[in-house]
Order: sequence, then C-alpha cells, then structure tokens
Amino acid sequence: MRIKNCKPAIIPVLFLLLLTQACNLRPRPDVEDIFEQATEMQRNKRPTEAMALYYEVLSRTDDPHIQSRSYYNLGSIYLWDRVFDKAADAYTQAYQRDSLLCDTSDMVKTLEALGTIRHILGDSIGNIRLYNRAIHLARLIKDSVNLAEIYRLHGWHFLEKNNFDSAAFYTRLSMDFSQKPAKLYATLAEIHRHRFDVDSARYYFNLGIHAPDTKDRMTSLMLSAQLEHHLGNDSTAYNQLLTYTLSADTLYAQQKTLEIEKLAYQHEAELKIRQVEERHRLYIGLGILALTVAASAFLLALQNQRRKKREEQLKYEAALQGLNEKIALLKDNLNANDREREALLQHTEEQIAHLRAVTLKRTAIGRRVILLAEQDSKDKRNVRVLTEKEQTELRKAVTDIYADETARLKERYPRLTEGDLLYHCLASAGFGTFAIALCFGNTDTGIVAQRKRRMKLRMEATGNEMSCK
Repeated sequence: MRIKNCKPAIIPVLFLLLLTQACNLRPRPDVEDIFEQATEMQRNKRPTEAMALYYEVLSRTDDPHIQSRSYYNLGSIYLWDRVFDKAADAYTQAYQRDSLLCDTSDMVKTLEALGTIRHILGDSIGNIRLYNRAIHLARLIKDSVNLAEIYRLHGWHFLEKNNFDSAAFYTRLSMDFSQKPAKLYATLAEIHRHRFDVDSARYYFNLGIHAPDTKDRMTSLMLSAQLEHHLGNDSTAYNQLLTYTLSADTLYAQQKTLEIEKLAYQHEAELKIRQVEERHRLYIGLGILALTVAASAFLLALQNQRRKKREEQLKYEAALQGLNEKIALLKDNLNANDREREALLQHTEEQIAHLRAVTLKRTAIGRRVILLAEQDSKDKRNVRVLTEKEQTELRKAVTDIYADETARLKERYPRLTEGDLLYHCLASAGFGTFAIALCFGNTDTGIVAQRKRRMKLRMEATGNEMSCK
C-alpha cells in the first residue's frame, strides 16, 4: 500500500471521526434495533408507533427473515383493529418470505392467522383449507404447540356453529397436543352444557376449577357459576363467583406489582444511561487524543514501510547493475585469451551462474523464498506459498537477472514456456524442489517433477525437429 494513496483517504475519515466524537453524534440505529423497539411498543399497547417502525424496517432491509417477522406483526396489529384486508395482505407477505426461508414453523403460524381471518369473514371453505394446510405442515415438523392451537380454534369455530360433536372432537385433539390441557376444560364443559349433559359439564368444570393456573381456574369458575345459577343452585353459584372475584383481585394485584417493578427497572435503566452519557462526555478529549496518536502512528508506519521498500529497490538496482558490469567484464576476459577459451568459458559460466544465484537469493523476493522453504512440509494445511503478487515479483527478478540465459534457451528451444524458463532459472539458482513448488503457489513437490519431465519432452521435440530438417 502506497502512502500517497492512503493519505487522502485517511485524513477525511479521521476528520469525520473526530467531528462525530466532538459533537457527540449518535450513529443511526440499525434495523434489528428498530425492530426490537417496534415489538416492545407493540407489547406495550402502542400499535400506531409500532406500525410506523415496522414500515421503516421494511424500507431499510432486504433480509427476508426480518421482513417476515415485520409483516407478521403488522398483520397481528391490523387483525386486532379488525382491518381484515390489510391484515390478510401482511400475513400473505410474511408467508411468502417464510416459504423462501423454508421456515415451516412460521409458515404454520401465518396459515393459522390467515385461516382465522377467513373464518371471521364467513369463508368457511377457505378457513378449513388453510387450517388443514397448517395442520399438515405442523405434523411434518411435529409442532405440538401449533397443532394444539389450530385444533383449539377448530373446536371453537364448530362450537359457534352449534356443531357440538365436531367441537368436542377437535377440542380433545387440542388437549392431546397441548402442554397445558387444563385451559380447555372450560371449553369441553361448555360443549356438554350446550348438549344439556349437566353431569359431564360439571365434571370438566370441576377439573378446570382445580387447575394449577389461576387464569384457567377463573374461566371455569365463571362459567360454572352461570350453570349452577341456571340450575337454581344459587349458593354454589355464589361461592364460585366469590372465589372468581378473589382470584381476579389477586391477579390484578400481581399485575400492578409487575407494573411498579417495571417502572422501577425503567427508572434505573434511565439513570444508568445518564451516567454512561456523562462518562462519555468526560472521555471525549481522551478519545480524540488517542485517535490522533493512533492515526499519527499509522502514518509513520506507512512512511517507514515506503522508505524500506525504496531502499530495497535501490539495493536491487545496484546489485543488478553490479551483476551486469561483472558479467561484461568476465565476457571481456573470455575473449582476451583464445588458448584458454574452453577452460575459461566453463569457469566463466560457473561464475556467472553463481553470481546470478547469489544475486537472486539476496533480493527481497529471494529471501522470501528461502524463508518459506524452511517451513515444515509435512503439515500441508499450514504451509504458506508465494502469493500471486510475490510470484509476479519473482518472475520479474528472474527475468532481469537471467535475461541472457532465458533468451538463449528460448532461441534454442522455442517450445519452452515461461513456466519452463522460470523452473530452469530457479533450479540453476540452487533452490530445492520444495522451494520451487512454493514459487509456483503449490505445496506438492510432485508438480515440480511433472514440470521437469514436460520441459525435457519439449526440448527433445525441438531437437527432433532440428534433426529432421
């Protein structure tokens, strides 16, 4: 990375960061935070504000999961407000995204909601079709919770139509899958009451009255009191209504206690937020100072890196110039004495090869190859090889240092590829098989043997062509 390319990019970023710290600006909340705020508002009975946030979430994200949950919650709000057309549209959008995500559990919930809308609108066929589809999917994933709820709604809808047999059938199915079957005792009792089966109605009311959950007991107490009053047992009805009233008072007191605790927690959270903000203001100066020091250190590091790179380049150019001068001097000495030409030629070629090898190994990329070659070749997964940028740098260095050698080989053996010439130069420089494999970006030394064999075949093919001519 060059400093002249980094400075213009870093300085504006640093300036913006400093400005943000100095002005105490807050980053724009992300989509997930907005979604959480919307759900919290929906739980706190603030549907209008929640809807505005849900639509903001939908305008800012393409995440199908968040979109699905937002549309589902919008459908719930519209359904509660009895805006059935918009509720159905929102649930349909949620179902489409659940289908893309293959989220069967959420698909079941959405189909259940759509089926409920069809029932409210009087479309019994559409209601049954959607409920059956939801039941099929819930059975596939063994979703007992949703199965219990769908069967409960089925039973309730049949009870509204005075179809008591079907109502009883689906209510018992719901009890089979429900984790809290006690809340369905009152429904079964009501079914038997409409059938004028008083004994069975009392039986299930008594089960509900003795249920562990207070809310479940209250429903059974109220309906049982109505039954007893209708039968003329006013004393029993009065006792049950009294128990119902005491239970309601207890629940109300518990709810108020929870609201007070919630307000206390909220006040404590606000106090902590104010304390954090005060500390934040105190740390602004230190943050700006630390950021400035870090930026200065980063720039100094980049400058130092550039200086070292320039020094390496100068050393490389000086070494290359010295190499060329020595090669020229050796060639002049070779032509000076014809009688010792053959011996001197051999010696000179060895010296040239040695000088080239030494020069290549002293370059930055040569030292990098030597360093990588010292790795443990047994653990292939942790072996590092030359990157594409380093391979390009190696090819350039080899081309500069072995220019005469590669030109001679290319002229004599035209079939040789650039890879063959690079392999030949690296082998001439004394690099081992493992080091050469790393130079080609591979950890398997087998490719070096294959390249050597292919190079030999190309050289033999060129020799055969020359002999035929």
